[in-house]
Amino acid sequence: MRSTFRVLFYTKNQSIKNGKVPVMGRITINKTTACFSCKKEVSISLWDAKANRAKGKSEEARILNQELDNAKAQIAKHYQYICDHDSFVTAKKVYSRYVGFKEDSHTLMALFREQLESYKEKIGKEKAKSTYLGLVADYKSALLFLKDKKHVEDIALDELDKNFIEDYYNWMLGTCGSASSTAFGRVNTMKWLMYVAQEKGLIKVHPFTGFGCKPGYKRRSFLSEEELQRLIHVKLRYKRQQAMRDMLLFMCFTGLAFADLKAITYKNIHTDSDGGTWLMGNRTKTGVAYVVKLLPIAIELVEKYKGDNRKKDSPDCIFPVGDYETMKSSFKVLGKKCNCNVNITPHIGRHTFAVLAILKGMPLETLQKILGHKSILSTQVYAELINPKVGEDTDRMCDKIGSVYRLAN
Repeated sequence: MRSTFRVLFYTKNQSIKNGKVPVMGRITINKTTACFSCKKEVSISLWDAKANRAKGKSEEARILNQELDNAKAQIAKHYQYICDHDSFVTAKKVYSRYVGFKEDSHTLMALFREQLESYKEKIGKEKAKSTYLGLVADYKSALLFLKDKKHVEDIALDELDKNFIEDYYNWMLGTCGSASSTAFGRVNTMKWLMYVAQEKGLIKVHPFTGFGCKPGYKRRSFLSEEELQRLIHVKLRYKRQQAMRDMLLFMCFTGLAFADLKAITYKNIHTDSDGGTWLMGNRTKTGVAYVVKLLPIAIELVEKYKGDNRKKDSPDCIFPVGDYETMKSSFKVLGKKCNCNVNITPHIGRHTFAVLAILKGMPLETLQKILGHKSILSTQVYAELINPKVGEDTDRMCDKIGSVYRLAN
């Protein structure tokens, strides 16, 4: 039975800019559809919605109608080819052939899947599992956007432009209700993929460099100095509870994340010529180097677990670190025992160290190196949490100039 086949064009009126709207196309075959951008714009006053083309005899209308006729003819050729060579024809198959999705073509989601596989192979070696799971979530978000807004499951890399990433960002904030920090992160993932595509020679020009957005970071929780003291002195009956508490304290006084705590061994501990003890390594998540001069309490904790029989399977590791979920549930119990005002998670230790360091006057540039942040912008987030620091710095300023500037009598 012959398939029902139709191609029509329409305008995306909600994206009007300077009196012009994007021209879109839709292929319909046997109740299957595929929508796509024609990469053309038309003055909204020229578009004839009933005729699916521009009206009048102006140069703009003539050129656009000629291009739409050519596109329709090309789509019809691909439709005929698939009818002749395939027993089952769909709108997606025709669209894919029209935009060049052949075996040697390069598409966004195919590149994304390739990078996911690469990351999966590196889990526990160069990459953290949390990073991989984050990329999986980004992949699912991009796929949902393509299905929901573009009515396709993939798109050619050559089809990507600034409008695409703008639509994706606005869709995340609007339709999905994502936080601005989530949308910011997923935009950065898309930008990273385009850099990968450039390095592979799949595209010549990065299509998203002209688009920028701000993250709007979530407020980070941390332990107060009083809560830290309660954590140190709390009475714990079981050795496993004590070990969990000690690992949390080590993170609070070094700024390590869970994955980094699990990865460190005695090879990461170094002693300088002055007798100072240092912890050096590369962050599991980003590969960025970090360096921490250990405080006395951190050194005590390292010494405490030398020769611990719970590390039989991994004797080189400093602490008997288990899995993330076990640690998370144990920290929750610890938080209740210590009457903490925040929900303690494995990342609370990192936040606590950063806040404590800033409170005690550590420069952001130094803290950036300790935490292994790629950008100091990530470190500055912690400075915004410290209201007391603002007061202390203002008090110091007042001590210096408070009596110098006075209103004249």
